[in-house]
Amino acid sequence: MEGFFKHGRGFPSFKNRSNFRSFQYKPGDVKLDGNKIYLPSIGWMRFYNSRPIPQGFQIRTVTLRKKADGWYTSILIKDDSVPDYPTPKEVNTIVGLDMGLTKLVHCSDGSDFDNPRPSTSKKEKRTLKIRQRRLSRKNIGSANRKFEAQKLARLHKKHADKRSAYQWFVANKIVNKADAISVEDLNIKGMKAKCKPKPDDVKQGRFLKNGQSAKRGLNRSISDASWGTLIEKIQYAAAKSGKSFFKVDPKNTSRTCSKCGVVDALSRFGEKFVCTSCGHEAHADKQAAGNIKTRAVQQNGLVIKKLKKVRRDSVKPKQLILFETPTVESTTGKRKQHRARNSFPRCAWEPANSIEFMGY
Repeated sequence: MEGFFKHGRGFPSFKNRSNFRSFQYKPGDVKLDGNKIYLPSIGWMRFYNSRPIPQGFQIRTVTLRKKADGWYTSILIKDDSVPDYPTPKEVNTIVGLDMGLTKLVHCSDGSDFDNPRPSTSKKEKRTLKIRQRRLSRKNIGSANRKFEAQKLARLHKKHADKRSAYQWFVANKIVNKADAISVEDLNIKGMKAKCKPKPDDVKQGRFLKNGQSAKRGLNRSISDASWGTLIEKIQYAAAKSGKSFFKVDPKNTSRTCSKCGVVDALSRFGEKFVCTSCGHEAHADKQAAGNIKTRAVQQNGLVIKKLKKVRRDSVKPKQLILFETPTVESTTGKRKQHRARNSFPRCAWEPANSIEFMGY
């Protein structure tokens, strides 16, 4: 009301209870006891305690959210005694990551991760289209419309759960690859921005085609890949494992040659990269991942330690059984058997008695 009368922001509208899908409690209002939680004005309730709170952490704000399949609680915890570890300048290995759509992640070591497309695959797009069409044909305000809206919400949550589970799998795999991880500092919101309108000079009030209809499919694929949440999960997993995490400027990472350093937009043809200067050929996205790795080393002044290589012709140590101590007595019999076996030439077959075998 104040915004309408004093600032003229628009007419006030009635609020529906469906608009409020979450609420929050202040620190100190909520109590926990095993798998029970005390919520003010509601009382003690049972809940699924997915992760126990470590000792020494304080419970701060508690947020309750309503989703398609029930209510969820998010508990913010804090511990001031946890120190901030400094970022090391010397690392053994570092891996660069390039986000994509054909493959979800391309790594600088040559590996990649598939993009499952939980909501933009052919099958899921068809299922989503059917559910949305059924919802649109129901009468507004009817019980059938609410039922169809619930089914549609559960489908969207199913896609989100699949995406989140796969991203945690990818994040843990990537963190186990190296001691440091580098990614691009992407402006995803700007990548999904609408194309600028092109006014028609001939017809006043009309606009020319600007490619927005084709870009709409690209925006959906970017949203389905969810690069932002994937980068957050990789950063969280790296901090939990004590690994270093770096973000670099993404400018010209896919147009720069990793051999000679020449930047040319004509060097890239889709997923193929051919340098116009030195003729270097590589996969465009893996080439970009290598440039991201190099840029992270240069911008942060990292020093990569050289590991000692082991020669292939070196003698392999003998594999012993657990708690076994080799002695002279235990190896004497084996040496005699080895000499007796090599004293006669080997043949393809050897009869037990040559006289009986020949029939004499």
